[in-house]
Amino acid sequence: MNWLTLIVLPGAGIALLVLLARWLGFNTQPVLTGPDEARTIAHDALVAFHAEQAAIGADARAALVAGRDGRVALVRPHGDRWIVRVANGARVTRSGDTLTVALDEPLFAPVQLKLANNAAGWAARLEAKA
Repeated sequence: MNWLTLIVLPGAGIALLVLLARWLGFNTQPVLTGPDEARTIAHDALVAFHAEQAAIGADARAALVAGRDGRVALVRPHGDRWIVRVANGARVTRSGDTLTVALDEPLFAPVQLKLANNAAGWAARLEAKA
């Protein structure tokens, strides 16, 4: 066997599979349609969570949802699904109308949300313990 058979053909096969997966849409992330969807996702994911108010990031890829009990849920995509975490007590950095929310989960990357209004209010809610 020569190097063409051992290296190039398997590499081309892998590249073909990656292109096929992208073409079929396996690399797309979901987008929120509005605050109602964010509230529903948070309500369904967290036990005894009754969503009241929601703020969606400008790119509609993440949202903050406030519950009646003071908890704030962070809704963000994970693959082709949504993942929800209680974000009270998270490290929050605010730069104008953009919040960067970092949870204490090593595999949960910080999330940036560009909010249309009340970024300071949401930052205060996140810093408060539920």
